Amino acid sequence: MEFWKAILGLVRRILIGPPLILLSILVGVAVYAVVPVSYTADVSLVLATPVNGGTVSTDKTKQGLTNPFLSFNDALKTGASIVILSMNTQDVWTQLGAPKDGPTEITIDDGRTNPNVLDISGPYIYIRVESESPGQASAVLMVARDRVATELYKWQKALGAPANTFITSTDIVPPSTPEADYSMNWQGAIGGGLLCLFLGLGIAYGVVIRRAGAQPKRLEQPEPSAPVAASVPTPVPVTSPSPAPVVEPVEAQVDKPIELPDLDDDSSATMEFPAYRGEHLSPVPGPRKANQDDGEE
Repeated sequence: MEFWKAILGLVRRILIGPPLILLSILVGVAVYAVVPVSYTADVSLVLATPVNGGTVSTDKTKQGLTNPFLSFNDALKTGASIVILSMNTQDVWTQLGAPKDGPTEITIDDGRTNPNVLDISGPYIYIRVESESPGQASAVLMVARDRVATELYKWQKALGAPANTFITSTDIVPPSTPEADYSMNWQGAIGGGLLCLFLGLGIAYGVVIRRAGAQPKRLEQPEPSAPVAASVPTPVPVTSPSPAPVVEPVEAQVDKPIELPDLDDDSSATMEFPAYRGEHLSPVPGPRKANQDDGEE
């Protein structure tokens, strides 16, 4: 059911349905024009006995005439069957102008393929020719009609029948004028159009399914969980104390050495102090001892 819904949806699409239907119609018209037109012609024959009957009487005083319409019997039907069998061979068809796998086809039977015959129990011979050319159909039909009379005469003469008792063939329906038969054209056009339509819909359906499979699937959002009956207190995270900043040595912080100004000899600032090298400094003498040293001088 989903498949037909998808097909119906493709037909409704403006870029798929109408162009595909138009293309199918064009294909059908092209096939109708390409397929050759067939022309059909036929003739119906019946076998009949002569008016003198099938027997030659030596007594002319007792010889009478017989109505051929009252002489139809199984013997005539057997004669018609013999003629039909002798003509339904490929060699005879080739001689008549309908070779194997050719454009012309010939049918010879007792009338069962003729829809106008109500009863096929009589001595009927039905000939039907189908060809692409009306002239070819008419020519083959006339040759086949004459061949029936020839075969009938040949068989009776071979069996030694008296000439005045020979069975004759008579036209019930005279040879018809070839008529155009467009049934094959219509069948080809309808078949080509439907094939184009179904093939196009199949290709479109496959492309749509392939594109749908190539698209990434959307992430499904998780469903919200059910609320918890008793709320559990969340633990408070304990933050660790940040480490104390490391004091870099003075030498690392000074890019260039500091230039000291020149001092006079009398300046008290000429006192030299040991540079700090990371060593322990000696204790500074107290003021009393300093004063004593100055007094002694």
